[in-house]
Amino acid sequence: MNGSAVLVLALLLGLTLTTLDAAEVDSATTDPDDRMQVILVRGVQPGPALWKVASGKHVMWLLGEISPYPSKLKWRSKQFERLLGDSQELLIDLSGYWLVDAEHEATLTQAGRLPEGTMLKDVISPGLVERLDATRTKFGNPSLEQLRAFSATNRLVTSVMKTLELDSFSVRFRAAEMGEWRKVKITYFAAPEIPFEQRLTNWQDASNEVCLKRLIDTIEDGGSGVLLLANAWSIGDIPALRQLVPSFSFSRDGFRSGECADAMHGGAQQARDYKLRRSEAWLNEAERALKTNRSTMAVVLMSELFEPDGYLAGLRARGYEIKEPD
Repeated sequence: MNGSAVLVLALLLGLTLTTLDAAEVDSATTDPDDRMQVILVRGVQPGPALWKVASGKHVMWLLGEISPYPSKLKWRSKQFERLLGDSQELLIDLSGYWLVDAEHEATLTQAGRLPEGTMLKDVISPGLVERLDATRTKFGNPSLEQLRAFSATNRLVTSVMKTLELDSFSVRFRAAEMGEWRKVKITYFAAPEIPFEQRLTNWQDASNEVCLKRLIDTIEDGGSGVLLLANAWSIGDIPALRQLVPSFSFSRDGFRSGECADAMHGGAQQARDYKLRRSEAWLNEAERALKTNRSTMAVVLMSELFEPDGYLAGLRARGYEIKEPD
């Protein structure tokens, strides 16, 4: 990847609670009035176990990732390292992530700003303005007044992660480093995206207010659900992840669902078409790897392992044998 490129990540989340136990922990920053203080896991942690996909003597191991995760966490999975060393290919799914080069960065920044004389409070509902003002004070009070709803959502998410000591990207880049060190073939997969200009048009539309509202729905309590998700991934709590990922993941499928997905893709049909196109393309790539390699490693969004129409469900429908972690 080009280090000078800007990786634009669209985000969001919902609310469920679970209890976690860790040997080494650190108090996360939360509002003192919150009903619950979540303790953020730190140090070396294994992350979740792997899913196994088999076709005869050919196997693919799937690691589900999330974003965000604890900034003071060091992921170290002996299982992943061992299996990667015995594999012929590492498949990393980058669908939905957008590398913006320097030429487009200025255009993107300008597109995120409202016309001169217009403020965010003028284009979103009064009720949401009140909730937004109350929520952002808990996360560094970022300046949002001149931003469109989409850009305000992303900037607020950035402030949330900084306040809660979380990092935005998960283990895909660490996995890639490990693959390069072991000289394993690395394939970066990304489903075809709509043109740059059309994306900007979709994201500037006022309908993206629903994404900002969904973010506020989740974090106005201080962000406890996001912290619980980060902890669950760190220690490999699969049952907790099944509950928390659909509501709290900052990765694209964490909030690009329902009305938010429709707004960002320019309509409900466009959102459905993209999901189908992305899933079909990844499944074809996975089948190619399974046929070619004796052993393949793959890193995908955790949501694709849980959703009834996700990647794992697609592989199962195509007749592959699936073994889930305990």
